Amino acid sequence: MTPQFAARSRSRPPLTRLFAGAGLAAIIVPTLVTIARAHWSQDEGAQGPIILATGAWLLWRARATLAREAAPLSGLAWPLAFVPLALLYAFARAYGILFVETASAYVAFLLAALIYLGPPLVRRFWFPFLYPAFLIVPPATVVAQLTLPLKLWISSASVELLYAAGYPVALAGVTIQIGPYELLVRQACSGLGSMLSLCAIGLFYAHLRRSAGARHGAALLMAILPMAIFANFVRVILLVLLTWYFGVGVAQGMAHDLAGLLLFFIAMLCMLGTESAIGALDRKRAAS
Repeated sequence: MTPQFAARSRSRPPLTRLFAGAGLAAIIVPTLVTIARAHWSQDEGAQGPIILATGAWLLWRARATLAREAAPLSGLAWPLAFVPLALLYAFARAYGILFVETASAYVAFLLAALIYLGPPLVRRFWFPFLYPAFLIVPPATVVAQLTLPLKLWISSASVELLYAAGYPVALAGVTIQIGPYELLVRQACSGLGSMLSLCAIGLFYAHLRRSAGARHGAALLMAILPMAIFANFVRVILLVLLTWYFGVGVAQGMAHDLAGLLLFFIAMLCMLGTESAIGALDRKRAAS
């Protein structure tokens, strides 16, 4: 065997790995198409493509190390674990249980990484493998129960602020009345979906800034949830004001989608402002 042919043979992936990759793609790709149609097209899931793109970038950035230091597990016990997982996935996909489908697809991705890369390498690059878990679609009933207190609080705080500013506004449950218009503060306006997405982006940013130190990262992580709540609060106020000045048609049309983008813009501004404040405090502490 010539050296050139031997090098090509070593660089060629084994046939079993190609079959495993094709099987994993057969699970992940249809699920991504499903959530793109059923979840990402809704307000509460509009940030999914951002999470997918940034997660893929994290893995792509580490691709050389993952390929070089991979230590696959031996034996048939680990691959056999895919059998009940595939059955669960097939059941969830057949009956349209999106939470179970996305969760089983993520577990299949994680299991494949453990088998073909080895636990030490997955543990070392834990964040790029944990981060795609934010793509799991939570059950609608759970989201509704968890977001109810937040919806009530944001609705009440928004109405109190606008009333203090002189607007003819009132609140009945989670329905805001301003002049002749009524707005229902829906799950997307103060929900767990946008909250989880904002937390995911915040964790991604904190991960990129981990070289700044553990204290810096911990402070950023502690600020994520308050910033997400504040961004949702600003979004609700903006939609109420748009309804008052331009009518329901404008507020629930393109302006509603732009308000969703504004939510992320506000959250990222808060993140940058928080980091600047933390940096200033660290410099002040170091100088004293």
